[in-house]
Amino acid sequence: MVNRKPSCGVPRLISATLALVVLAAPAVSAGDADGAAVAFDSFMRASRPVCVEQPAEHCVALAWRFADADGDQALSVLELASIRSAFEQWAVRHQDDLTRPERSGIALGFLIVDSVGLERLHAIYDTDQDGLVSRSELLADVRLDQRPLGQVLLDPAAVDHRAVARRLGVPPAMLDHALPR
Repeated sequence: MVNRKPSCGVPRLISATLALVVLAAPAVSAGDADGAAVAFDSFMRASRPVCVEQPAEHCVALAWRFADADGDQALSVLELASIRSAFEQWAVRHQDDLTRPERSGIALGFLIVDSVGLERLHAIYDTDQDGLVSRSELLADVRLDQRPLGQVLLDPAAVDHRAVARRLGVPPAMLDHALPR
């Protein structure tokens, strides 16, 4: 295992955001899995300093541009499926570089996403029922500020855990115990 400075839970938070669903990779066909893996690796390297050091909005904007493969300012189920697949490939390739809590957080994110299902998760956040999830729909339960995204997502005052739990159909206490403090 590589010894390194704590990352404010960025990989964990990426997976939590996957569960809420935010960070991403471009949509690609199943036949272009290698291209998706390379693109996601590149995205993770480029976004890490932004997400760890800059205001949350900068991280979300960077991720959104990357996730929104077709540039329509919204996320489709296909884009979310590509995100999930590319993130899983990245996590497997980099598992030795992640701390145990980061690996656990990523696993929890996948468990939530896979339990709820991508189509249902998409529908939960598509509040205007137009078939797409906008940034405002996705972040309805998150209040971004000048802190880095990791700090924002760990702050119960910035993330409405009760609203997220309601959306996911789980008791709020379950999220309270599952999310890092």
